[in-house]
Amino acid sequence: MEIRHIECFKLAAELGSTRRAAEHLYTSQSCVSKNIAMLEEELGVLLFERSNRGLSLTSQGRELYEHARSILHGLELFKAVHARPQAQVLRIASYPSKMLAHYLCVLYNEMQEQQAEQENPPFTLTFLEGSISESMDYVERGLADLGFVYFYSAQARQFRHILGHKELVYTELARNEPCIYVGPRNRFYERESITFGELDTCRFIQASKDYFSIDHHIDSISLGMGNVSRLNNVITTNSDNLLIEMLLYTDICNFGIRLLKEAYRIHAIHDIPIEGCGNCLSLGYIKRRKFLPGLEYERLIELIRTQLLAGSANSQAGRELQAQAR
Repeated sequence: MEIRHIECFKLAAELGSTRRAAEHLYTSQSCVSKNIAMLEEELGVLLFERSNRGLSLTSQGRELYEHARSILHGLELFKAVHARPQAQVLRIASYPSKMLAHYLCVLYNEMQEQQAEQENPPFTLTFLEGSISESMDYVERGLADLGFVYFYSAQARQFRHILGHKELVYTELARNEPCIYVGPRNRFYERESITFGELDTCRFIQASKDYFSIDHHIDSISLGMGNVSRLNNVITTNSDNLLIEMLLYTDICNFGIRLLKEAYRIHAIHDIPIEGCGNCLSLGYIKRRKFLPGLEYERLIELIRTQLLAGSANSQAGRELQAQAR
């Protein structure tokens, strides 16, 4: 049984004539009649009753006509999917970050404008938040193409070693200093800096832990600057919404990378640097070794580097590392 057999049968049933069906299919009447006869022979049923007035479906023909319509409709849908322009798909993983998410909005608006002006293919985005280990897993499994992460720079060698086993690579964009984020109810809210020793008196909300999370290595970061073996984590979450609410309406702190730009201070949250740390946190992205980022990914990286990371002490070093990676 072939598609042309079903097409000839369906049209002859709808038009009541093999001649008219042949005209519609730009073929001969004998060819249509032959295809219908082959279908009848294969199925072992009589599909039409033939008379001087034309063709009429038998009871079995009426039943099979509905199946023929469904089959040919499905074929049209299949062809339509094949013919439709392929969407530009971005798959991004990241640590929870309202600031990073903002640049996905910027990129989306740019892509929509380009699509309207240049008739570019549609644009779709998948964005997954999680810990460093989760981001690694998302990228390794192909659920994300780029994973934006940050970690204590002294762990870089070990971090890259683990990535190597997963066929992943890391590109550093910049290095920044650690800080604590606090809201108006925190007693350090008006401070310009804080010491490591004072962290012992704070309570924290932090993201789900993995080996590379910076609060897991607080003792190494604080070496020689205070006796802090661990943060007093009272809340663990992967929700950026809960984090913001807790900072705004409680005395709880968050330990993280200092990237709070003036444009994002709408929540009255302050970023307070930790004395003596310097730019010890490495921020960049991971990807599969053989994956080549397209123009849309390169644009997102450019937005993060030139706007979010603008003014970072080592942003130039990040650009050089990016050039080497290409």
